[in-house]
Order: sequence, then C-alpha cells, then structure tokens
Amino acid sequence: MPNRAPDLVWDDPAAEPAEPGLRRAAIVRAAIELADAEGLDAVSIRRVAAALGARPMSLYTHIASKEDLIALMLNEAVANVLLPEPLPEAWRDALREIAHRSYRAFLAHPWSLEALGRGQRIGPNLLRHGEQSAAAVAPLGLDRDDAWRVLRLVDAYTIGQAVTAANLDRVRDLPWPEPDPETHPNLAQTGFGERLPDPPDAFEVGLETVLDGVEHRFGR
Repeated sequence: MPNRAPDLVWDDPAAEPAEPGLRRAAIVRAAIELADAEGLDAVSIRRVAAALGARPMSLYTHIASKEDLIALMLNEAVANVLLPEPLPEAWRDALREIAHRSYRAFLAHPWSLEALGRGQRIGPNLLRHGEQSAAAVAPLGLDRDDAWRVLRLVDAYTIGQAVTAANLDRVRDLPWPEPDPETHPNLAQTGFGERLPDPPDAFEVGLETVLDGVEHRFGR
C-alpha cells in the first residue's frame, strides 16, 4: 500500500508521481471536470482515479481524503475570482469587477457554492479573495460593521443571481404553461410561458442597482 499524503498542503508538491503522468494538479483538474458534469456528489477517489486511468490507492499519495480533494478543487475554482493587482482605485469599479468574476466562476462551477457551504477548509485563494474584497471597500472609509454589511450585500446578490441562473438553465426547456390573461393578467404581460423571464443584462442591471444603494447609504 502506498504511503498516504501528509496533511493538506495547498501548493502542488514537486515529488515524482506514483504512476506515470499522475500529479496532484491533474487529479484536481479531473475532479473539477467530474463535478462540473455531474455535481459534487459524483466526486470520489475511485471515479477520479478511473478518469485518470490510475489505481485509486495511487491517488492517496497525493490526496489524503475526499474532503481534502474538495478543498483543493474549491481553491482552484476561486482562483478565477481573483483580480490582477493592483485593484481599480474606485471602490465601485473594484466591487463591480469582483462581482462579475465571482458570478462567472459560480456559473462555470455551480458545485463550488456547495463546497463553500461545507466550510471544512479555507484555502489561500479564498483568503486572497477576502483580502481583495476588503481592499475594494476600504476607500469608503467605513467602520468594520458597515464594511461587512456592504460585502455581504454584494456577495448575497452575486451568489443569488448565480443560483438563479443555474436553475433557469436546468428548467429552461420545460413546457411552461401560458398564463390566462383574465386570471393572471400581470403575469401574462411579462411574456411568461413564451420564455422564462431572463433578460440578458439582468445581472448587470441588478448589480448596478445594488451599487447605487451602497453609494446612496455609505458613499462619501
């Protein structure tokens, strides 16, 4: 039996692979591809090993457990949220770009929200994301509580919109009934039944509305 991996190390170690071509980065990529296609529950050491053409026990020399694997997957997904430094100087520009990157990352990897909710490990990329978010609101000069209120507001909007968009994608092709204009006149007016109400700029318009509110209440 191969030696098990040590405690979780976030940086990919440079040790020789247990099997030809088997590296931890490849294991994490294969697990992400599996989660993207089938969801987080589909990820297991055995299935990832099969995708790589490796023996399951060989993965344990790189990944100690499924929980560590999910933590590494989340850390990799969050890397797509990070902005290149330096951040935009204006707080609104910085928060806007962070929100857009977060939204795109959550749509590309819907399982990441579930992984984040498990909260077993906080990786360096999540900490960097938190640092960038805190730096984005710093120009507002808010006290600690108000800074957290702003960050939670923007995060809640971004995550909620990502969940909504992912759900719409799953049910878009269902046979939606057309509402009767006499009994549901306002719903009929929206065009519900012809299509799901999903304007292409829904996220952008909503985000600007949220930022307008932040500026109105907290702007200086």
